[in-house]
Amino acid sequence: MVNISTRQDRRRLRTRDALVGAAESLFAARGPDAVSIDEIVTRADLAKGSFYNHFDDKDDLVREIARVIRGEIEREVAAINHGLADSAQCVAQALCVFARFASRNPNRVRALAHMHPSATDPKAPLNDGVRRDVMFGLLAGRFITTSREAAVLFVIGAVQASFHRASVIGETATRQLAPAMAAHLLTGLGLDPSEAEIIAQAAAKAVFAKKRGMP
Repeated sequence: MVNISTRQDRRRLRTRDALVGAAESLFAARGPDAVSIDEIVTRADLAKGSFYNHFDDKDDLVREIARVIRGEIEREVAAINHGLADSAQCVAQALCVFARFASRNPNRVRALAHMHPSATDPKAPLNDGVRRDVMFGLLAGRFITTSREAAVLFVIGAVQASFHRASVIGETATRQLAPAMAAHLLTGLGLDPSEAEIIAQAAAKAVFAKKRGMP
């Protein structure tokens, strides 16, 4: 007996994925404000009514795409940092994960840039992990700074710069950029340069050893 419900679920998921994929491509090129729902459904080769079976409006779609992309990256960071006690290692590996993701998904990064203006806000929920790592690093004496907020902003800035640059230069060049940026970041947070370099190189090796599709 054919499982109609499962078949319908798969069809619904394919339709949703088609809408998200079409929107990501268009948003990456021109930004959400310059893209209409008609353009999205045309690119996805779907009827306009299909859009409203999945999303209330374009803003709803924008939020969903941003949530999905950020969620993917954050899960990768959580997976590779699971069980690590050293905040310096966590920060270095997180930067490398963001850079690797960007180098492999440049269009998604460009789309996210249009949709996530709060990415550099130190108090934004999406930066909870950065705040936590900086706090633990300060408490453990791994990081040295006169201002916790300045340290959080410093980390966010380095990660975001690496993230966007990696989306332009590709994975091969990013394998060189990511550890260099991580080493400079850790040095700026107070680590000895030689230790920062060792940690950064190890972080890049761990992150870029992961194949596509692996956490």
